[in-house]
Amino acid sequence: MNRHVKKIRQAAKKFISYDIEGEDKVYRLKHTPFRIKDPYTRMYHEKLEPLPIVSNKIVFDNYMGKGYGCNGKYVTEALLESGTDLDIVWTVKNAKEQRRLFPKELRLVEYGSPEAMKEYATALVWASNFQMVHYLNKGLLKKPEQIYIQMWHGSFGIKKIENDCKSLTADKNWVILAQKNSRYTDYWISNSQFETEVYKQAFWDVTSVLEYGHPRNDIFFDGRQERARLAVEKHIGKKNCRILLYVPTFRDNIQMWEQPLDYGRLKQSMEGRFGGEWQILMRMHPRMKEYADAVRGDGCMDVTDYPDIQELLAAADAVITDYSSAVFDFLLTGRPAFLYATDYSAYEQMRGLYYPLEKAPFPLASDNRQLAEKIASFDGEAYRAKVKEFLEGKRSVEDGNAAKRVSELILSSIKQYREKQR
Repeated sequence: MNRHVKKIRQAAKKFISYDIEGEDKVYRLKHTPFRIKDPYTRMYHEKLEPLPIVSNKIVFDNYMGKGYGCNGKYVTEALLESGTDLDIVWTVKNAKEQRRLFPKELRLVEYGSPEAMKEYATALVWASNFQMVHYLNKGLLKKPEQIYIQMWHGSFGIKKIENDCKSLTADKNWVILAQKNSRYTDYWISNSQFETEVYKQAFWDVTSVLEYGHPRNDIFFDGRQERARLAVEKHIGKKNCRILLYVPTFRDNIQMWEQPLDYGRLKQSMEGRFGGEWQILMRMHPRMKEYADAVRGDGCMDVTDYPDIQELLAAADAVITDYSSAVFDFLLTGRPAFLYATDYSAYEQMRGLYYPLEKAPFPLASDNRQLAEKIASFDGEAYRAKVKEFLEGKRSVEDGNAAKRVSELILSSIKQYREKQR
């Protein structure tokens, strides 16, 4: 969103408030009896509700229009490999610019646009990795025949989410839409018994959870990582180097890091412990891109715009993060990962964690000196044993076949719908 628009909206909030009541938004001029009722689903009822469902249409969204990545990408690839006649649509920000990153068989529409609303209103299947609050706030409703598959973007849930996160539930209108999103969801895709329980606790009215694994993590199995390595090497213009990926997470209050990574010392530590030449890559959270300059340093290459973080993880020889769930995908490789959490206590109080960082298998450091010590004393055999124990404790089901399972769910849903229409 344009910064000027943000400022205008923030200023308006000082004088105007609104509440969602059923299918109306009731706007109030603060400290006065003045109120206006706006039926925000009117456009849907008038223009979109009458449109018929297209039985072979599936609409994907990756983290509010981010682009071709995460679970949706790998399910899409499995659907394309099936050879079935499908109309696969992705809602994407800057769709024209991103066209080159998508397979030619897919249709792209601009995220949040009237065209996107129409695609959702006519698709049999919705597939997302984030709550569809943005579209529901625009008045989108779900028809009884439609199927909504939720493939959450997290993994083994370290950070508290949704109904467990106080900073989110403080907005009562957001909660109303999030509750609607949960009621609409037909299938929740989980990668473990632990994540299933998180879904049931953090969302609302969770019923059918399918422990299929996360499709995006299929890349870590059956030798599929080599292709990702070649793609990343081409992107950074370097071969035969070892890659350390740094993935700082989203900060709810946009606070900055108290002790930035010392990239020079970090590179020296990695080369001293593991040998070879190391290249440090930095990948910012998509909602923190504008703060990249504050995090980037000498000897660090910014790869925030690389379209698929799973390829970066698959290509990496090691990973460092503070609290990003990406490291819980990376642990499936068994390769070294470290936590650099300089504000652990403050972050835990602000966001909340489902379990202490100390219970994760990764060495934990609170400053650059300690990080260097953790790297120097890293015990690969002990680390891999902790990873194995962690995955078993969470009852992980990751096995490299998640995308196939979800694609089969979609195809069987299409078949069942067509049989009912006969």
